[in-house]
Amino acid sequence: MHRIVKAHLQSFVKSFALEAENEASQFEKFAMHCVVASRFSDAYDLDDVVTGPGDEGIDGIAIIIDECITTSVEDAKSIFLPPRRNHDVDIIFVQAKRSESFDLGDFLKFKEGILRFVNQSPYLATDTILKDARSIFDALLLEVPKIRNGKPSLTARFVTTGQYQQPVALETALTDFHAQMDALGYFYDVDIQFIDRDQLTQLWVGTYSGINASLPAFSTAALPTIAGIDEAYLAVVRASDFVTNLLTTPDGNLRTQVFEENVRSFLGVDNPVNQSIANTLNSEAATRFPVLNNGITIVSPDVQLQGAILHLKNFQIVNGCQTSNVLFENRDNLGEIMVNVKVVETQLEDVFSDLVRATNSQSKVDDTQFLSLRPIIKRVEQYFNTYDSLESRLYLERRDRQYVGLDVPAIRIFSLHTAAKCVAAMFCNRPELASRYPKAMYAELTETLFADNTKEIIFYAACLSMYRFNLLISNSTIPQNFKRFRWHMLPLVRIIICGNNSLQLNSRQAETDAQKIINVMGQHGQPALDVFEKFVDICSNLGEVTPDRLKRQAILTEMIAKI
Repeated sequence: MHRIVKAHLQSFVKSFALEAENEASQFEKFAMHCVVASRFSDAYDLDDVVTGPGDEGIDGIAIIIDECITTSVEDAKSIFLPPRRNHDVDIIFVQAKRSESFDLGDFLKFKEGILRFVNQSPYLATDTILKDARSIFDALLLEVPKIRNGKPSLTARFVTTGQYQQPVALETALTDFHAQMDALGYFYDVDIQFIDRDQLTQLWVGTYSGINASLPAFSTAALPTIAGIDEAYLAVVRASDFVTNLLTTPDGNLRTQVFEENVRSFLGVDNPVNQSIANTLNSEAATRFPVLNNGITIVSPDVQLQGAILHLKNFQIVNGCQTSNVLFENRDNLGEIMVNVKVVETQLEDVFSDLVRATNSQSKVDDTQFLSLRPIIKRVEQYFNTYDSLESRLYLERRDRQYVGLDVPAIRIFSLHTAAKCVAAMFCNRPELASRYPKAMYAELTETLFADNTKEIIFYAACLSMYRFNLLISNSTIPQNFKRFRWHMLPLVRIIICGNNSLQLNSRQAETDAQKIINVMGQHGQPALDVFEKFVDICSNLGEVTPDRLKRQAILTEMIAKI
């Protein structure tokens, strides 16, 4: 492995606490994370998308529906129950080799693995990740009338640590692979690429670097002093500059990370409003676009206006997702069309949240998409921040990439989505929902988890227990094969420490129990080790635990009976 890549790999391993895994497994997760995170910023577990030994030539697979990684066929089916007919579906395949060369045989094995995944019936792969993904794929094909463009898209990346010199044999194989996938007719867009060490390094650096851009403006006007706002400008910019500089990744894809997580869903080009925007862009009225369209709102913690150029760091588009996506879809026909942009600089999370809610209040947005703006979440974040010791400091990520560039280890960061799953598993005794059915979890438990009177401490106790578990897995104190019980671990830890109490999340008892858990899990010591030793003993005496058995609620009852 090239020394530069090895140094970046070691940084990744330390950040994600993967020291106990062998280098091949570490590199597979590294490559998968770099590829997925470069296109989507939603929280996910690497163990849900990276395959195990005997992986059919595929090291990683992620099925992304509406910019969320979906890992169960039940969750996939639930997404398609409403009448919406413009779901985005992307399927990402990754093969990662530590070699400093690109081997034709390995690439052909990767190709055949993907072809078997798509075509083989019955699918004979033994890997659980691949089998589950195939079940989701089969379900997706039954829902193509509800998928944008009538088909999912495919992305395949063959990653090594060498330099790609475009040898004839590999280029021919790549062309043949494209032709075969196109001929199958299953995918609207097929994107297959080789990733060498320079590209891999660029992808990795992008995961922890803020998204920076410069935007030339035709005209700007500074707004007067506003409480909580450092600077604010109204600007008129060329739509083509906006798309090229702010929306497009180096490989030509849409930079989805710049859209605020909870309200970024694109309604599709067939949506009546978006059709109207596209029709305007492609009509004689295109020059009137700035006065016909409400424009786009951008928020950044660092805005500098130098001459006629706006320089933005780690920015987010909090309003104008539909306009932005339609501009991107019509990027080849923008010419000299102008668009209005409002640029706001603030470093206050509360002001950021207010802007998100206010600028999206004109259109109908499902209230579950505003969970990060609920008062309870602000208080939970404040509670997390009261712990400043290195041993127990965790970070609640209220919005995507909140801690990018701050040198915070990934293992200490809990997205709101992950924190909610931890609480659902630990305090609501629903590990199967947290593990397999997050859509069902939100449908059933949103008002319980995010009620204004929910005790903040329960979020920290649940996340701290998961953090301690991940650390002990990383140093092999807990055997690696017990990672699959991580969501069931949480209610067992609570019951072992506090007893099998039925709790209301707003009760004094919940607060008391959470503090007991923090007292044990807040430091690396014998009390925590004793709890996890009992957890391992319980799971070791369950007999054969199949994936199907693990996703049933009954197994938790069996586990509790053994305490």
